[in-house]
Amino acid sequence: MSKKPVKRGRPAGMRARQFELKQTLLEHPDVPKVIETVIRTALDDNHKNQAVAQKLVMDRLLPISTFEKAVDSREKINIVINTIRPEKEPIEGEVIE
Repeated sequence: MSKKPVKRGRPAGMRARQFELKQTLLEHPDVPKVIETVIRTALDDNHKNQAVAQKLVMDRLLPISTFEKAVDSREKINIVINTIRPEKEPIEGEVIE
């Protein structure tokens, strides 16, 4: 009984289709308007989608991979925050037996 080889990777022609879609999106006449809207939304404290717009902008400006590479080249920093409870004051009283 022979095993059929498993196909791996992207299907044939997928890379060309992705490139074509990318070019179409970059050349679309409304691209500047979309970018302006996203940035305006990210700066508007009263807009309901501000957090989403900020994430879009930050993911493009400072991708997480940039920080992952920086962390690999330095020692890791750990921050531990402990709370200190105030000591309980002794309650004065008399012992009843």
